[in-house]
Order: sequence, then C-alpha cells, then structure tokens
Amino acid sequence: MYHAAGEYVTDFCIVRRDETFHLFHIRGERWTWPLGYREIDLGHAISTDLWSWTPLPPVLGPGTPGAWDEAGIWAPDIVEIEGVYYMFYTGSDAQNNQAIGLATSADLRQWTKYPSNPVVTPGVWSDRATGRDVAGRDGMVYIDAEAGRYLMYYTATMVDGRACIALAESHDLHRWVDLGPTYIEEDRSYNRCESPYLVRHNDSYYLFYSAKGGPNSKGFAPGEFAHFDIVYLLAATPEGPWTRPANHALLERWTCASEHPTFDGTTYMLYIVQEELGQLWGASFLSDPKRLEWLPDGTVAIREHQPSGVIRRSLIESGGSDVAAWISHGGTWRSNGDALEAPGGAGDAFLMDTLWGADLAFEAEIWLGEASAGSLLLRSNPSALAGYRVALDADIGMVSLYLRLPGAADRPLQQRAVAIEPAGWRQLRVVAHGPCLEIYVDGALSIVHADRTYTSGCFGLHARGTARFRNIRADTDALRQAQVEADWSQRCKPRYLLF
Repeated sequence: MYHAAGEYVTDFCIVRRDETFHLFHIRGERWTWPLGYREIDLGHAISTDLWSWTPLPPVLGPGTPGAWDEAGIWAPDIVEIEGVYYMFYTGSDAQNNQAIGLATSADLRQWTKYPSNPVVTPGVWSDRATGRDVAGRDGMVYIDAEAGRYLMYYTATMVDGRACIALAESHDLHRWVDLGPTYIEEDRSYNRCESPYLVRHNDSYYLFYSAKGGPNSKGFAPGEFAHFDIVYLLAATPEGPWTRPANHALLERWTCASEHPTFDGTTYMLYIVQEELGQLWGASFLSDPKRLEWLPDGTVAIREHQPSGVIRRSLIESGGSDVAAWISHGGTWRSNGDALEAPGGAGDAFLMDTLWGADLAFEAEIWLGEASAGSLLLRSNPSALAGYRVALDADIGMVSLYLRLPGAADRPLQQRAVAIEPAGWRQLRVVAHGPCLEIYVDGALSIVHADRTYTSGCFGLHARGTARFRNIRADTDALRQAQVEADWSQRCKPRYLLF
C-alpha cells in the first residue's frame, strides 16, 4: 500500500523505465473534510517491485490564473514512443470545465506542458452544449497498432445527463478527432463512469472503469452512494459494442480508479482504496498489486499477487493434534479425519489461538451444512472475541466482513453474494495489511475494505451450525522462518508471522 505522509493518492498510472516502476498520481491532503478536499498536484514515486514505493518531488501542478487548468490537474496517463514520454492529464478551469491536456518528458522527472493545450475536449453530444460545467476527464491512451492509431478513452457526460465513456482518435498524439461516446451508461443509478482502462487479451477487449452513483467521494458518507464499484465490459473491437459479463462488478463500495498494466506477460491490477474517518470519506491509498486471470469463458478474476519471500504453513496439523494450544468457547471442537468439526447447534462456537500481532494472511477450507456459517476471526482476542469476523454464511448466501465490539451484535461492514452449496468445500482467505482487509473466496478477490478500529490481535475460527475446517494456514515471511520455528510453541508473542 502507498501514500506519502500527510497525503492521499487517487487517480494514477504506472510506467516502467528499465527496471524501475514510476507511479504518477493525484497528490492530495489527507483528512481535510468537511471543508472539502484539496488535490495539490501530480505526485511521483518509484519502486522496483510494485510493493514498496519511494516518493520523489511532484512533477506537474495547476496552470496560472486564467489558464484552462488553473483550478487543478489530475488523472495522469503515460505512453512512451521512441524515448519520449507523453502524459495526458485532466485540467479544470475556474468554472470546473474539464478537458485533457498533454505534457512530455525524456526522463519522467522534468515535464513540459504542450503549448496548444488542451488537446481533447468533449464534443457537442456532451454537457458542453448545455452551459453546465463540462465533464471530460480521466483519459487513457491505447496504442491500436493494427489500425495505426491511438485511441483515448475518457469519462464524460451526455447532454441529457447520462454518464458515458467517450473516444478520441489521433495519429500523432497531438491532434485528436472526437469519435463521440463508445459506451453510454443506461443505468441511471450510476451518474459517473470514471478511470477507463482498456486491455486486449487474445481477440477480446476488456474495458475496466469505475462506476459511481452519488456525490463526489471525499467528504461524504459511504452510505450516500448507490454504487461505488470497479466494473468491466467486453467487446470484439476497441470501439465496441460493449457487453456486460456475468461478473460485471469486480469490486464494490470501497475501491475505484483501477489500472491494469502488463509487464513481462503478466497483467496486474492496482486500485485506490477509500478510507473512512468519522463516518466520512476523507483519504485514500494505493493498493498492493494483484494480477488478473483470464478465464476460459472470457471473464476475468482478481487473484492475489504475493511479495517475494512468503511461504504458507499449516496452523493445525493432522486434523487438530495441537488444538489444545487454542482456547474454545461454546463447545468442544473435534477432529474428523483431516478436518476440525465445530460443536454444532444453533449457538456460536469459537476456537482461538493466542498469538498476537498486526498484519495477517489467514485461510481455511470450510464445509457448511444447511443454514450454517463458518468464519475466520482476525485482530481478535481470546476472551471477549472482539475484532473482525469474515464469514461464509449458507443461510443468506453471503461472504461477509463483520466488526465485533465487546458486548454488541456483530456489525456488517461489507457483504457480497456468493454461491454456497451445502456439503461442499469453499476456501476462504483474508489478508490484513495496515487498515486494508482483503477477502478471497476460492482464490478470487471478493471484498476490499479499509477499517482502523483494530490494528492488532489474535486469530481463530467461528462456527454456527454444522461446519468443518481443514487446511488452516497462514503466510510466513521466509526471512524470519527460522525464528518462527524456534518460537512457534510460545504463545502471546507481540508478532505475527507475516509480510
């Protein structure tokens, strides 16, 4: 995860030069709500692995008073042609009329704005013709080598108020021709399509974007959004027509502005995670990298991309031979072959380890009977069982993230529908890294959520009804494995085995 101290990160792009990745992003001031949010300029950071970032001086700021970009700039996108880097960025004038401009660089550090900016403005089909402030932002350039052209995808608003993704075409990256909307959002619960990103895989084109409904994000409550999702479309050509795949919504509620760069044959996914403080959104950070998996039916799944030096080890061996080291509540857990079987019944049963720490990657395969639930607990404690509970619930057909406070009912933070067949095994995995909680079902990322209520604690299992657990494992930093093995039998250590 990345944001510089005192700042937040939003719309971004990543380009690689030699063996170094360069991140360019909107640089804003954290926690300025309810006074609004302050986006300062375009920040710059570098990395060698997409995980750890070192901030560098910002590269580009707003224009002078009266300029087309005087009120702010954001949403960079960069392509490199014959050693020259072309950055396309959004600018806004004092009336919030938006357009897209160009800056160039030879070294990714010193940038020069194009004197004939802006280079792309929405056409007469857009709200430009209504006298309202104009939406025309978040440009992404795709090199259409087969057609010998460049295509720019950007977000705009139709004259009738519908959100859309528009297209412009160029042969030299300086002169652009308006092609109009390539996709119009007919679902009026979405009022913005943002941060488009096109990826070609085999003979299909995948158009990823953020779909939002509600007010601007910073300074508003998460509940005010009908949608705040990362979604995608499919087409046989880069101009459409576009169709919605079965898993159109990849992530919901807390993420936006995804980028999907391909390096050395692997297509990654990074995105922005929103942060809440005092029940308002006021900041955000860049996620750790994920990778996209292209499935045989043409859809995609988001898979975990682990840092180097991570191995996975079993926490409970041989069907529970070391369960005596854990603390149980609500009944006796029993060994059933290679699995642990919960006590059963309508009440809640818990099995808690006492290792204490902060960041955690924890998983298990869970078998559920009808109307039963099985959960992983993390950043919890052995007695009050406060912390986070990540549940597969066959009764409601959901994977859920709950916040547990002492003496209070579990509070759902986020839920997603998932098919749970009775008497079938499903893998549930949760990665807690700083404030970010990532939940995977059968290896596919399903929920991303930021919460700062609990920053450390223990881990354990929970069941209601008939449930079994097997292959209960955690990730371990290989560089610390020797120390972990030496101390594994010692409980209540201020350490987790992770990252």
